[in-house]
Amino acid sequence: MRLPSSLTPLRHHAFAWLWFGNAISAIGTWIQSTASAWVMTMLAPDPLMVSLILAAAQLPILVLALPAGALADRLDRKRLLVWSNLAMLAASGLLAALQLLGLVDAWLLLLLTALLACFTALNSPAWSSSVPLLVPRAELPQALVLNSVGFNLARAVGPALGGVIVAGGGAAVAFGANALSFAIVAVIIGGLLVFPASTRPADLPPEPLVQAMRLGLRYAAYEPSLRAALFRSAAFFGCASAVWALLPLYVHNVLGLAATSFGLLLASMGAGAVVGGLVMPRLRERYTPDTLVMLAGVVNAAALIPIAVMPGLTVAAIAMFVFGMGWIAAAASLQSTVQLACAPWVQARGLAIYQAVYNGGMGFGAIGWGWLGMHAGVKGALLAAGLGGIVIAVLARSQQLPSEVPDPAAAPQHSLPEFAVGAGLMEVLRTDAHPVLVSVAYVVGESDIAAFRRAMQGLRQSRHRDGATDWTLVRDIGRPEIWVEAFRLPDWSELRRAALRFNALDDAMMQAALAFHRGDSAPEMRIFLAVYGTGSGHGHHWHPGMFRG
Repeated sequence: MRLPSSLTPLRHHAFAWLWFGNAISAIGTWIQSTASAWVMTMLAPDPLMVSLILAAAQLPILVLALPAGALADRLDRKRLLVWSNLAMLAASGLLAALQLLGLVDAWLLLLLTALLACFTALNSPAWSSSVPLLVPRAELPQALVLNSVGFNLARAVGPALGGVIVAGGGAAVAFGANALSFAIVAVIIGGLLVFPASTRPADLPPEPLVQAMRLGLRYAAYEPSLRAALFRSAAFFGCASAVWALLPLYVHNVLGLAATSFGLLLASMGAGAVVGGLVMPRLRERYTPDTLVMLAGVVNAAALIPIAVMPGLTVAAIAMFVFGMGWIAAAASLQSTVQLACAPWVQARGLAIYQAVYNGGMGFGAIGWGWLGMHAGVKGALLAAGLGGIVIAVLARSQQLPSEVPDPAAAPQHSLPEFAVGAGLMEVLRTDAHPVLVSVAYVVGESDIAAFRRAMQGLRQSRHRDGATDWTLVRDIGRPEIWVEAFRLPDWSELRRAALRFNALDDAMMQAALAFHRGDSAPEMRIFLAVYGTGSGHGHHWHPGMFRG
């Protein structure tokens, strides 16, 4: 049977299991979130304390996402996923036991929520970066939509189920249900999923953790598509966080209703997201990602206005349905751009940075909206979020998302020159203790200088994306036609990794620069090794090696 276009990625069995595990985990998460928020309204019913539940669930991920992404790019992904789910099982099980014993107060609830978020941070980059390994690139955007649909199906079921469980069995049972979801996911990952083996050469060690984190940040800074997606994510999620921060208190204080009504509103939001996910293929045909994210931001913000000015359960349910549709349109489009812009070797780190932006926007936004709710009231804060969100959604479009993202895994048409190592240096290189400097000398005509310098800016981005820590372009004062590009890498192993990362986009940047070279032979390329302790006992001296083409 042929699947509809919106469900096509599910024909890949490994992705189907990943999707199922994502949905099970999300149901547990929403049960936990509903129970935690409602318990806090009982323990400390003021806007700031209730909003701190969201902050505690989000801000640890902001801090730990990048180290977790670096680990996911370095370690066995399957093993990392299994152990992180077992750790989340332990944290949520502990919360359930303490709640059952009546030992949970407001601050302990925040502490254990933050602990669970720490393990979630370890899990999330490895989980999200697994999707491109299981579906073809052409199906990746819809696969991400389906993941969001699964998450929002859980949002439609989980909060309502959470409200019923809290009302009928108490919060301890709800926390226990979340622990059970992690056990199920660990079994699915450990027994049913198989990921492709690493392609890193056996003699090339993994990147040191801190170096891997820095490279992830540099990649985000010098990849335009990823940079724009991160900026737009911060703007969108910072405004949208008002709902998550204030909705529990809106239901409890403004509407005067119980936990089941809070769960109903979250379920309505989830239902809207499911409907939005099913129509996403048509929306992508009609709108570019840039326009779609802007419209989604406007829709989300506008949905908050009637909640503030016309309080009522029916109005709120309709508004949350609309909010859910806008949420999935923006979130899926933003994450799709991030996934498509990240090369395979930095996939988890790129997604970790996106998740850090997401959780930072949600966490700090929640604190800000909670503070405003204390001074302007819950309805006033929601109205401000609605009106301000519309303006921000339009202004954020100054950072445009691309309609098409070049494939960072595409192979280059041209090969990099092979290099030989001078006698006596191989043992020094194996220590990986010395920075490496690469220089490339071009001969450029006077009339080509302006165009050449523009081309070199593109090549500069390429060098930084692939691992260069410093880059400069200098001109020979004695022979002004000679321009030298020089860039530094942390060590010899990083130079080898940079060569393996060279892709079609890097090749295009390099060929654009080479087009302006007017020498009788190819540009002279050389590698220099920093050798410490060879002179006065401090600093370093550059020892030349040969770079042969």
